[in-house]
Amino acid sequence: MKRTVYFLVGGTLMYSPSILKAQKITPEKKIVKDIESVQVQGKSNYNTVNISRKKLDFIQSNTLGETLSKIPGIQNSGYGPNSGAPVIRSLSGNRVKILENGTAVNDLSGISPDFNTDIEMNNVQSITVYKNSASVLYGGKAIGGAIDIETDYIARQLPDKKVNFKGLLEGGSNSGQKQAFSAKGVIAKNWVWTVGASNQKQEMVRIPGKSKDSRCYDPNLVGFNSILQSLCQIDVNSRRVLNKSLFPYISQFAKDHMIEYELSEDDLYTFSSTYYNPADGKYYPNPKNDLYIPGQDAVNDRYKSEVNGIKDYVETKDGVIPNSHSESNSFYVGTSYIGKSFYAGGAYQNSYSYFGVPGYAISKIPKHSHGKPQPKIEYSPINIRSLSHKAMFESGYKFTHSPISSIKLNYMGVFSKNAELLDRYRANQFAVNQHNGRLEITQQKFKFLTGTTGLEVQYRDMEGTGGQRYLPNNISREIGIFTIQHLDFNIIQFDLGYRNDHVQRRAEADNKYVRSRGLSGGKLSDRDFTLHQFHSSAQWNIFKKGYLKVQYNHSERAPEVNELYSGNNHFAILTEENGDDKLDKETANTIEIGAGLNLKNLRVSANWYNTSYKNYIYLAHTGISREIFLVKEWRSDDTEINGIEAEAAYKADLGKIGKWEIGGYYDLVRNISVADSSIRKWSDGDYMPNMPTSRFGFSLEGNVQNFSMNVSLDHYLKQKYLGKNINPELPMPAFSLLNVRLAYKDNSLGIGDLEYYIIGNNLLNTEARLQNSQLKFLSPLPGINISAGVKITI
Repeated sequence: MKRTVYFLVGGTLMYSPSILKAQKITPEKKIVKDIESVQVQGKSNYNTVNISRKKLDFIQSNTLGETLSKIPGIQNSGYGPNSGAPVIRSLSGNRVKILENGTAVNDLSGISPDFNTDIEMNNVQSITVYKNSASVLYGGKAIGGAIDIETDYIARQLPDKKVNFKGLLEGGSNSGQKQAFSAKGVIAKNWVWTVGASNQKQEMVRIPGKSKDSRCYDPNLVGFNSILQSLCQIDVNSRRVLNKSLFPYISQFAKDHMIEYELSEDDLYTFSSTYYNPADGKYYPNPKNDLYIPGQDAVNDRYKSEVNGIKDYVETKDGVIPNSHSESNSFYVGTSYIGKSFYAGGAYQNSYSYFGVPGYAISKIPKHSHGKPQPKIEYSPINIRSLSHKAMFESGYKFTHSPISSIKLNYMGVFSKNAELLDRYRANQFAVNQHNGRLEITQQKFKFLTGTTGLEVQYRDMEGTGGQRYLPNNISREIGIFTIQHLDFNIIQFDLGYRNDHVQRRAEADNKYVRSRGLSGGKLSDRDFTLHQFHSSAQWNIFKKGYLKVQYNHSERAPEVNELYSGNNHFAILTEENGDDKLDKETANTIEIGAGLNLKNLRVSANWYNTSYKNYIYLAHTGISREIFLVKEWRSDDTEINGIEAEAAYKADLGKIGKWEIGGYYDLVRNISVADSSIRKWSDGDYMPNMPTSRFGFSLEGNVQNFSMNVSLDHYLKQKYLGKNINPELPMPAFSLLNVRLAYKDNSLGIGDLEYYIIGNNLLNTEARLQNSQLKFLSPLPGINISAGVKITI
């Protein structure tokens, strides 16, 4: 172990993860004076996408998932209009790590999809997306990728003016209203202060048609499909009855002895043309059945479905997503000391959110009536309330005459209360105390070698309360040490990286936590995992006009606490969720091949990837239901994920009519079961259900003097690779989304700039339902929205 530590901490490797954000093939930049550029700049073969604040002005939405859904390979989990996490190549939740300035945030969306990611989008300066495994940099929860969000709570360089101010006012026809500001300035020679706040509120979300998919009311589909009934939140009055038209004859014997032998009406119908009379021992002809229809199958057509009524749990209103209200606000303050070679800063942020989920549940499970009339079930809207406090610290030091170029230390403490409510009643709440620390050491460039090494520590304590808890109290501890090195031989570049993680999961059951009758987390055993992560890649730069790259990742992930220990009715997803404390770690091996062409005005790229998962953990149907809850269990099987992504863009300088860029993309992903498991094929099918559909899209952006315009058109195809929810999965119809932003910059203010803008979302007013959304039958995407706003920069 000592040798490993010396190897990692020694100055033999190392360049900062910020290097991994560069994809363009450009000459290396020299270190500039500000401390923010302490880290060596270079090139990397990681598959990353960088989104600037300017781009975010066009694509930013209420949730992180919706904001990033314009990027090829990334879609929105879509748990209603107010909650959405990024889905990278069909993976999300516990497999996609969300970071803020390189440090893990409090993200409970992997435990319950109705929780939103703990990020205030108005304070985001840029986003870096890792579209392949980033587990070497960020641990096992980045097995499917990572999202690193840069905020400016802590200043890292001296501002160019004594006071810098940004403000925003925005209102929309279908997006509510927003206000935000941020400011920073100089206290003294080397001291900088930062402050900011934001507020958002919306009463409801409008849609072009009905909230529920029309197929929820098709008796042929929902009549005897209890899972689809649950997904649609409907009660169906249905029964199986004898198909009288199947039988050519009516039994005369049954007619004559109906009362004597206590026969039913079903006994009247027969295939026999005669009947036996025991009184005289002779056979007599049966009368013909006037309802008889020839050509039917005697086995498959013996019974037919009879649906007498379909009723919503709660009556919905046309043109509106039910329970789609939202409000949020946040505030932050920070300060930094910035010297010539050293900086250190701290910040505090407080955020609050309260929003609705377009679904309903019951506060009390009905007991068995034992034949008595069942009392009316009262359903209540599902709401989410979160209050979070963050304490942040960051420091860095730049060396001048040392094998080490710089050292950086980050800390984030998160103290939050995250509650799931039935109307205003608190069904359950998780109080989360989370501490994250990260140390990075960057090496001075030595000939062809740059690199970084680091240590990361995380502690999380979750304490639950409420009458409908589905998780016991639990503690997680994680520690990881990593190294990654970049070898640059101009034409050919290589990356090599390794990480070792140790993960502990502990359940702390108490008398107030009542477990279900199912697997319910087994014995809630203590679990310890050792994880090994490996990354290697090579890139061949072809005459500075193109590149060819290949990368291989070996990644491992420890099961999360819900996958191990859950064991009760999780009303937010209408599921009795059962963990398994015997689950083993996931292992993924990924190969990705990419190529690109970068000419003067033309940019083209394409990627193919294949990931083989061993012990892929998923929430599987059991085919059992108790009360209104489907019983599901966390299981693991082997899975294969493969897909392709392609992009192209062309820039044109048209002189007086401006500079323009037109682009297009296509992506496809398949999540396929390769396990020889009859149970999985029966319950979930050959493909995982709720997978993202293939898409293609086009974009146009440009500017003419002080005017700018952004246009995007995205077309989602009908899903071909369907799984099962015991019954075959239904595909959502194809749809297109058209978004436009027009802006004008006014420089006449004298002390700053004003920008006036108009944004139109879903201008086609399409009924759009995401195939991968768990609420696709209950809620489409928002309808047409026109927003207008003004930004001021001083």
